[in-house]
Amino acid sequence: MSEKDQNRTTDETAASLETAPAPKKAPAKWIIILAALIVIIGGAITFATVFKKSPKQLYLISEVNTYQKAADELETKYSETMAYQEKAMKQPSTTNATIKGGFNMDSLSYDPSFKMIQDLISKAEIKIKAEQDPKKSEGYGSLALNIGGSKALDLEGFQTKERIGFKAPILANEYFYLNLDEYGQVARKFDPSYSGPETLDINTSNVSLEDLKLTEKEKAYIAKEYGTFIYDELDSDYFTKEKNVDYKTNGKTLQLTSVTLNMSDKETKQFMDKLIAKVAKDDKLHTIYANHVSKLFKSSAATNPELKDMADPKELKKSVKESLQDFQKEAKDTTYPGGVKSTVYVQDDVVVARDMKMGVKNASNDKGKLNVVTKNIPYEDNKMAKQFKAVLADSTTDDAFTFDMKNDVTTESEKRKENMSIHLLTKDSKDEDTNMTFKMNSVINGKTDAKQTADRTFSLDLGDQEDLVVNGEVKQNQAISASIGKADYSFDIRTKIGPKADPANVTLKIDSASQLKKSATIPELDASNATNVKDVTPEDMLSIQENFAKNVQGLMMNMGTAGY
Repeated sequence: MSEKDQNRTTDETAASLETAPAPKKAPAKWIIILAALIVIIGGAITFATVFKKSPKQLYLISEVNTYQKAADELETKYSETMAYQEKAMKQPSTTNATIKGGFNMDSLSYDPSFKMIQDLISKAEIKIKAEQDPKKSEGYGSLALNIGGSKALDLEGFQTKERIGFKAPILANEYFYLNLDEYGQVARKFDPSYSGPETLDINTSNVSLEDLKLTEKEKAYIAKEYGTFIYDELDSDYFTKEKNVDYKTNGKTLQLTSVTLNMSDKETKQFMDKLIAKVAKDDKLHTIYANHVSKLFKSSAATNPELKDMADPKELKKSVKESLQDFQKEAKDTTYPGGVKSTVYVQDDVVVARDMKMGVKNASNDKGKLNVVTKNIPYEDNKMAKQFKAVLADSTTDDAFTFDMKNDVTTESEKRKENMSIHLLTKDSKDEDTNMTFKMNSVINGKTDAKQTADRTFSLDLGDQEDLVVNGEVKQNQAISASIGKADYSFDIRTKIGPKADPANVTLKIDSASQLKKSATIPELDASNATNVKDVTPEDMLSIQENFAKNVQGLMMNMGTAGY
């Protein structure tokens, strides 16, 4: 049996795929990115069980193993959070949060007006409560501003299958609600020319992670279809392997195996044209994409008519087809100067580093170069160097965009230390350059997210803005248990921001507690505590305005009595 035939007889497995929202007409570039992810991650897995470590096989199987390892690490780090969130998308829950803050600036410490504002902020707190029942499409929320223990401002809102409503005591001490099937009547009351829908349709449940995941049948299709395509179209002659290559990182020299995929501009053109043509004609793939992505737009489409087609799988599929067909026409005039060169460094059949370069030129002779460097490499028993760097440059100008994120991780039993930096650099021949670096050092106690504390320090360097300082620290505490249905978080943030000579010191404390429950508590409405917006008269509006003015005046007087 030939190598290719042998590979075609293997069991198919694949990874789950999550999609992201897109504008009304799905841009072809994002669909191609989606297709590329499907090809790289989903398709190659078809052959995972039979590779015999030829350069071509080692390259592909190492990519598959790398994806699986990253998924396993994600599961270990955030399994409890994901499990709780998944439950919260299926059953009722309540969340209570409190936010407090403080503000200080040395140059204003003797200003009486500033002292009054500072005292006001120190005694203020924001309380937030949320109740939701995703199965019933019901929810309730409240927000209150308290000062010195007394309620200053508050707002409530709710949604059921039949109506939405809100209550703002500063306007009136009752609920105002709108029956969803009376939306057209109310809209014409404020705008006689209104000609939109008569009923407001917002009764869509929260999007579940399960809704976005590929089914086993979809995984198998993509794995077989695009795994076979990759293996057949990437010739073995494109790959070379070299053992015991010196790779230097963090002051260490490691012996790794390198595998390089090297395709000429002609070979790259041939591969990309075939891939684009295949994706453009793949009706089943378009259906899979449309069925999952359309679920993201259901609630938004209720209030935004422009998104209506995106919420309809048939219309979205049609849009996807048109976009891909347009892209296929454009791609005929696209070339790839220099082709593609991608070198991966492999350790135990896992990619620990890579360096990929690719050139693109369109019909208008616009030239671009892309360079992607990644690193996820252990260089000592308990140390890991991580990096993701992308450089996108315009070959016809000096314009360029660089994103470089690094993280040096040290793990000691239940403790993890991270030294992370993110560097952003833009060069623009028509505008000012941008050069900024964000750094954050963290000490994290707790192997998983079930019970964890973190102490972090951070700083932001804005390049040429040397007189500006931005730094601070964050203390984080969390306890999550999906089995008992609880998720508690606390954040204590202290930030220094402003001119170096006189920065402002800002503090923020956030406490949040969430709990799964049997049912959500939604306000009961009747004639004694609620008014239908449809029935509000001009006289009612005048009364509301007078009530608002009186309540604001009372609030100001109360604050004055308290010394503010």
